[in-house]
Amino acid sequence: MADPTGDAFAMPSRTITQRDLVFPARGANPDLLPAFALIPEQYRNPESSGDPEALKRAAFQSLWFFHGLLATVQLYPSPGINPQQAFDHLRVVQGCFGSPHEHKAAAVAWLASQWFSDYDFDGAAGPDHSP
Repeated sequence: MADPTGDAFAMPSRTITQRDLVFPARGANPDLLPAFALIPEQYRNPESSGDPEALKRAAFQSLWFFHGLLATVQLYPSPGINPQQAFDHLRVVQGCFGSPHEHKAAAVAWLASQWFSDYDFDGAAGPDHSP
């Protein structure tokens, strides 16, 4: 997952398999799960940071983890991001049992902010998105 800028998590993994999606144990691997110290503070502690973007992404992760995503969820990929690869990468991290929940929650929120410019649950394009 090397990136010319040196940010190993600028792009989602291209190595996620169907097996990973069914048995997401590999989600704890350092090539998929950034070290907790690498995740920006506002994503590790979104409530105390007061950062609106971190709070929004933490809410996304929490809803997904505790209730599942609504069928109408619409994710808007950032430029150059393959949305299926990004979503699969997040699924594997979110579903693994090999790391503490707080670590996975922070990682999913942060990586989602890197790979998706926005999301909504109506399936309707917002003002910054084309249909």
